[in-house]
Amino acid sequence: MRRVLIIVLTSLLLFCQSSLAEVNHVSINKQLFALGKAPMLKVNIVTQDSRYDELQFIVSQRSGDEVLMVSPLNDYLYQLTGFEDVTDKDALLIVKEHYVNRWREVKRLRLFDGRDVRLSGDSELDEIMYGRTRASQSNRSASTAVATAQKRTSGKLNSVAQTGQVKPQCLLDYQGKRTLWRVASQYAPQWGLNTYGAMLAIFDANPKAFNDSNINGLRADIQLNCPAESVINKYQDAKVAKQTFEAMSS
Repeated sequence: MRRVLIIVLTSLLLFCQSSLAEVNHVSINKQLFALGKAPMLKVNIVTQDSRYDELQFIVSQRSGDEVLMVSPLNDYLYQLTGFEDVTDKDALLIVKEHYVNRWREVKRLRLFDGRDVRLSGDSELDEIMYGRTRASQSNRSASTAVATAQKRTSGKLNSVAQTGQVKPQCLLDYQGKRTLWRVASQYAPQWGLNTYGAMLAIFDANPKAFNDSNINGLRADIQLNCPAESVINKYQDAKVAKQTFEAMSS
């Protein structure tokens, strides 16, 4: 019996290990932002199974950490994007992989090598920072259209309280000095959501708090209402929440 138990446990361990992304190589391919700007870069990465959902990329600086959004360009090249300006010249890019039931760190890369990054004449950077190309606009998926329609509908609400979108007499801890990502990161664990879902819930509960109904246009001169339970429940699916947010941000 003991021998059978050992065999079963060994098989389970091998199965868990075989399902890992297992990073073999990671390096910065191209820097698409300068010190003082929001992070945007491309990384080269080689894994055993090329599952980017098993990987996590984090910018770590003195002001705190931010988990970056990941957009695979191909099996070996990913684009990473964030919202928090990187003001620390010693900031790091930390790469983690999901190991069995936890995240473990596999790589640390200095973003600036202690120096300010000078960019000049980078047409690709201009394209990404100041607008999408006509081609990318024409190739939006159906999910993007649905998310955009949802955003417009939310922006037309006349009375948030009457729609049951907010929790009565409940305000979020926001004094206009933090980004939506920071606020959502604070409340996501207690709501049982990932950060993307928490941002969407805050957006739904506070349509007038965003300039031109743009989820990237959080105003600094307002108070934020707590989303109702029904709103929070809409964004329990982490992958769908991330896809919806990315569609609304495009």
